[in-house]
Amino acid sequence: MNNEERLIEVMAELLAEVHEMRTDTKEQLGTLNNKIDGLNSRVDGLNNRVDKVEQEMVKMNVQLAENSRAIIKLADKIEMIPNIIERIIKLETTVYRKAS
Repeated sequence: MNNEERLIEVMAELLAEVHEMRTDTKEQLGTLNNKIDGLNSRVDGLNNRVDKVEQEMVKMNVQLAENSRAIIKLADKIEMIPNIIERIIKLETTVYRKAS
């Protein structure tokens, strides 16, 4: 009978330890889930920020393309300026010669 009582005591101790382990594991899982929820919300926030940055980049790329076209047009007009100046000089010379 003594052995049976000892076995019951050991089994009760094991059961108490298993219960304690389950409780600890449950607490750790709860803590882990809270941390995961926090990380998920941070990731969602980062995703929103990345989306905004991508939208701004698209707008900036469109503006950059428009500015590039405007610069090319201005460069073409700047190349015409020396020709226009030469024509004005010739006209002035001709007009002043006739006027004098």
